[in-house]
Amino acid sequence: MPRGFTLIELLVAVTILAVVAALGWRGLDAVARSRDDASRAFTASSRLADGMQQLGDDLRHAASQGAGLPAVSVLGGNLLIVRRPPQPLGGELRADTSANLGLPPDAGALQVVRWTVQDGALKRSASDPTDNRAALLAALQNPAAPLLTILPGVTTMQVQFYRYAGIGLLQQSGAWVNPGTAANTAAPVAAASAAALAVLNTNATTPAAVRLQLQFAGGAFAGMLQRDFLLDDAE
Repeated sequence: MPRGFTLIELLVAVTILAVVAALGWRGLDAVARSRDDASRAFTASSRLADGMQQLGDDLRHAASQGAGLPAVSVLGGNLLIVRRPPQPLGGELRADTSANLGLPPDAGALQVVRWTVQDGALKRSASDPTDNRAALLAALQNPAAPLLTILPGVTTMQVQFYRYAGIGLLQQSGAWVNPGTAANTAAPVAAASAAALAVLNTNATTPAAVRLQLQFAGGAFAGMLQRDFLLDDAE
């Protein structure tokens, strides 16, 4: 006569299935968490790489316009770059429209780019391209363009310039120097202030390189990041 399962046998089978299901769920959960962690790390690394590439692009296109409009300067916690703006494909690199506006004949349109740390993030702004020297001076001494968050989790920024010790054959050595003001303060830039103009005049000569140091608060990144950028328009 056929014999069925007893209640105890069924309970044992259900218990075994429950244990197997729990172990399988834990394995799937671990895989999902690892995937999410890897995705976040990749996103953070890509954002960091894009930010440093953008800064490198800004510095590669930096252009000194003499006293008051240095290629790179540091004012009130801001790294300020006077650069040639990106050009559309096929556009002229140096459209000569500045003959009577106080800029050199081949200056063309320029813009002021600002890098700063605010509210725990590295941020960037860019003024509207212009060939008017007065507008560039105003943007440099009192940057007001909207800031775009480039990299979150940054607490402080420090900037140094590399300057050679001499010229010609003596230009064999140099040193990293403070550009004239602390780059990790939050003090606003006073428009046309004597201190601001003094710093701008001090940095009138384009350095050979710029060193950026970022201190991270934790999260995706921790500790300090240091990057050195060579400038094409170097002294």
